Amino acid sequence: MCSLCPDHLSNTEAHRIRVLQLLALIEHPNALPTDAVLRISNELLAWLGQAEAKAKSARVAAPGIETGHAA
Repeated sequence: MCSLCPDHLSNTEAHRIRVLQLLALIEHPNALPTDAVLRISNELLAWLGQAEAKAKSARVAAPGIETGHAA
């Protein structure tokens, strides 16, 4: 559990909420200065890359999934 999250939220749920909040901020044209929008956008893209890498490694590690490589 995240030490900053309410007890009923998992890390994943808290992460999703944070991403949605950031997306709402950068979507509104007058909410933030341009440099802040660019910084937050880069952070979100980095998070997406990490999530994608974790998902790929989980699929490869899962038993019974064909990887296309000869054993």
